Amino acid sequence: MTFRPCVTALALAIAATSAGVQAKEKNDDIIKISEWNYEALYDKGGIQADELMDTEVFGSDGEEIGSVENVIIGNDNKIVAIIAQVGGVWDIGDTHVAVPWKEVKMTNDGVRIPVTEDNADDYGIFKNEYVTKNLDQTTKVEDDADTGYRSWKLTNLLDDYATLTGGTGYGYVDNVIFSKDGKIEAVVVESASTYGAGTYAYPFYGYDYGWNPGYDAYELPYEENEVADLDIFDYNEFDDTWDWDS
Repeated sequence: MTFRPCVTALALAIAATSAGVQAKEKNDDIIKISEWNYEALYDKGGIQADELMDTEVFGSDGEEIGSVENVIIGNDNKIVAIIAQVGGVWDIGDTHVAVPWKEVKMTNDGVRIPVTEDNADDYGIFKNEYVTKNLDQTTKVEDDADTGYRSWKLTNLLDDYATLTGGTGYGYVDNVIFSKDGKIEAVVVESASTYGAGTYAYPFYGYDYGWNPGYDAYELPYEENEVADLDIFDYNEFDDTWDWDS
């Protein structure tokens, strides 16, 4: 079962205080809520983070070999690699590998990667340039490997508390929407009961807007009166077809 934060006013206030207020400034790059709608997201379709995480991983021969443990995002807000736990069916035992996104194929059942028992070492965590680039310090291998400056893990964002401008408690990050080529299109927030307890998708604002993966909360650059005008995000309208490898 996926852990979800308890979205209470007190919990959100504590999270906002511990995370610190993000140094965002409103500018021309911030999309106004009045100009943001879901139709483009629905029509374009893509990948839901909560479906990619923990999904089954298959080898090139179609054999199930493991599961996705994490996703590495680059400073351009695009997926650059997945971290998978594989090898339970092999003599080498369980091991973690980092597979460049360009080598990952989406299928109806999960994802397919070109990792085999013989070449698993070639995909070792620290042999992947996306993990080791600008690596300052490593505290733990496997899925918690440090991804270095300006790259980050999807788990650094999922389930974080979400706040509004100034640190006002709003909810938590429930999901992330990626395009089919792996670029973040939106961050999905489950709002607290104070705001109607709904699911809303917002444009994603990362490093260039003051956000840092180390924060405990993700601050949306919007005021309370602005988010009140947003419609509920309808997953039934979103095209998340996985079979793109044909």
